[in-house]
Amino acid sequence: MGQVRTAVRAHAEALFRAAFGEPANPRAHDWRDREKGSISMTMRGDERGLWKDFAADAGGDLFDLVAVTRCGLLKARDDFPKVLEEAGLMTGLVSGHPAWRGFPKPAPPPEQEPEGPVRERDWGAATVLAAIDLIRPVAETPAAAYLVRRGVSELPETGLGWLPPAKDLPLMNCWSGALLVWAIGANGWPTGGQRILVTPKGAPSKAKVSKPAFGRIGSCPARFAARDADLAKGPLVIAEGPETALSVRQATGLETWAVFGVGFFKNAPLPKGRRVILAPDRDARESNAGRSFRRAVLLHRSQGVELMIAEAPEPEGSKRDLNDTLRGRGDDAVREAIKAARPVRDADMEDAAT
Repeated sequence: MGQVRTAVRAHAEALFRAAFGEPANPRAHDWRDREKGSISMTMRGDERGLWKDFAADAGGDLFDLVAVTRCGLLKARDDFPKVLEEAGLMTGLVSGHPAWRGFPKPAPPPEQEPEGPVRERDWGAATVLAAIDLIRPVAETPAAAYLVRRGVSELPETGLGWLPPAKDLPLMNCWSGALLVWAIGANGWPTGGQRILVTPKGAPSKAKVSKPAFGRIGSCPARFAARDADLAKGPLVIAEGPETALSVRQATGLETWAVFGVGFFKNAPLPKGRRVILAPDRDARESNAGRSFRRAVLLHRSQGVELMIAEAPEPEGSKRDLNDTLRGRGDDAVREAIKAARPVRDADMEDAAT
């Protein structure tokens, strides 16, 4: 029930509108109905979704609004199993919901609800679940046009999708549609992701922050499955950004991950007993990014991971990557760069204390 409760919180705005109409001030901390102003619902904080009808001396939570607007009941307690099932259908957490999700696994079993404040966990989970409810396949969307501009036309079936503008979601620049790339946890369920903002024609957004992340992405990389079962037995390639990971997958068919930035290489849950090829951007050796990468290499090598490094055939310090190689020289050049991956050398590692 805890996971359904969290998911329903992401639909608070829609439930208010269905039950009471448009709010008088949609930017307010507490929404009031526009007609009489006698209904108030908290929209932010730990009490999000609690509402009160002062004229009728009634009130309740979001489950009660599900009961009223979707089940024909006066209160959730009148038939709570029915209300819980309807809430699960509405949020996509139970079977029967037709939404496409963009990742292969069902939701994990709900965790025991912890005592005390849970604002951070609830809001992160609610945002992810609300995005799941809205995401669509990439094909024939502005996200597909954006990827074609980046030279990527072969896409995995899971791991990413098109997220239309979603003004009710608590996301940065929610007015823009985006290529959404999921950050996937150890249980196969998304913990957050990165939204690559694009225009309706598929051009990169000019927003100051054009690739905002949400939820939890550290230690939860984007994961793109290999093209087939035989290639899945090959090495795992890990890049900084999703576009680079998708470029490598297109050129090689191998399983690829994206860690959402050089600083997260160190947090990636690299497997042991499998060859792992790191494909970093071409940052200057003594830059902060270059040093961060070398420290990550040392950390994973010390933990027994079989590491190799594939360098993009781009100038050192240019900050270019294998997606730039794809766009400039094609799939063959990317494929050759991965084939040329070399073992880790002492110069590739740096102690964090230095």
